[in-house]
Amino acid sequence: MIPNHSPWIQQLNRTRPVVPLDKNTSADVVIVGGGIAGVVTAFFALRNSDKTVILLEADKIAHGATGHNAGQITSYFERPLYELVEEFGLELAIDGQKSIESGWTLLDEIVAEAGLQTPIHRFTGYTGLCRLDQVLLHLKNNRYRMAGGLQTETIIISEEWQEYKNIPAEYKNLYGLVAHKDILKLLETNNQDYIASLSYQKGCMNSALFSEELIGYLVATYEGRFSFYEGSPVKTVRLKESGGVLEVLTHIVEAKKIVLCTNGFESFSITNDTGVEIDTKFHHSIAGRIGYMSGYVEPLNDSSVAISYFPKTDERHGDPTGENYFYLTRRPHEHEHKNYHNLVCAGGPEKVLPNGAGYSREHSCSEDMRTLIDDFLHYNHNKYPGEKPEYAFCWHGLLGYTPNGIRRIGPEPCNPTLLYNLGCNGVGILPSIFAGKRISEFLQGGKVSVSIFDPYDQRC
Repeated sequence: MIPNHSPWIQQLNRTRPVVPLDKNTSADVVIVGGGIAGVVTAFFALRNSDKTVILLEADKIAHGATGHNAGQITSYFERPLYELVEEFGLELAIDGQKSIESGWTLLDEIVAEAGLQTPIHRFTGYTGLCRLDQVLLHLKNNRYRMAGGLQTETIIISEEWQEYKNIPAEYKNLYGLVAHKDILKLLETNNQDYIASLSYQKGCMNSALFSEELIGYLVATYEGRFSFYEGSPVKTVRLKESGGVLEVLTHIVEAKKIVLCTNGFESFSITNDTGVEIDTKFHHSIAGRIGYMSGYVEPLNDSSVAISYFPKTDERHGDPTGENYFYLTRRPHEHEHKNYHNLVCAGGPEKVLPNGAGYSREHSCSEDMRTLIDDFLHYNHNKYPGEKPEYAFCWHGLLGYTPNGIRRIGPEPCNPTLLYNLGCNGVGILPSIFAGKRISEFLQGGKVSVSIFDPYDQRC
């Protein structure tokens, strides 16, 4: 049995006791969920207004998906950009992409203002492609990025790959031709199947440590306006015409606004007293997938990087909606109180959580999934996992996917007392940060422009 052992949780070295809610109370804003989405939402709500804020966490701060993710910072959707253009139009789709990328700047603002010490590693990340259809998809995305005024991804293709001659002429200015060996070097692979690479900014961060640090800053900076309670699961949420009431443990919390910053698998009920009943399926339509990751340490000999591999085969690994791919990240990491190690993390395999099924972080990590990851890397990376890798971590986390793959950010259409910042969709750090800023704009009561992230319910 391999325990669910996350490197991000281990780094917390937490000594702070859990303090549950012990009284009836009230606030202008109550945030439900103490992951990165909830903590960042609290930051912007407090910074950008004079409102009082209470944050409620059922377990411990950052011990859910935030503490069991891949630690990778990326700015893409788990849907091709061209699909978003076809669904929402060029202007809204590009605005949505710009919004996610603005998370980089917002992250810098938070770190600078709060004086956080959590290491953030930034670098050029790479994606390896093996087939013509994969190449054409990213070229099509690039065409829309250019049309919308976004920086394009750098796409290079092997000049020895004869199928590049089948690329339509409309894309000729969106890629370059290089020697095949140069692509393999970037991707750190000897697998000759990889005939193209795209590159763009990526990063790595321990979002659990970031969230824990930020909570400390909020407590110290906004004394009298901010409080948070762990071990405080919400039982019910009742929405009224102006405000709402939450039942938490044996206590009542009154709020003018309630923000759900959960993974979509909340176990509490939501009742709307002022009109159309909120469709509970809206909240439970979030599809759950369990992501598996493994990590091991090595000497600090190589630079930080993130590489995704889209193989030639079209097989799936438990993901019925997306193509099979694996990813690898490498970054400096303190291991056993020593700072001269790299942590190499790899993942990709996911299992769909059946409707109604429960998930527990206490379940052991899957030996089969770790073997699957290692087998893939063995054939797709020229170094990892090695003959005798020093395994330090194996972990899994629950991911929440919205039906359209886009995070839900904004007021509930049937009662704006309730707002959402939920649905990680596989890549949650930058969307969570941008969403926290956007939620603060709604809380201030000003006009907020329409976006692809707006919750939608045709009944309201």
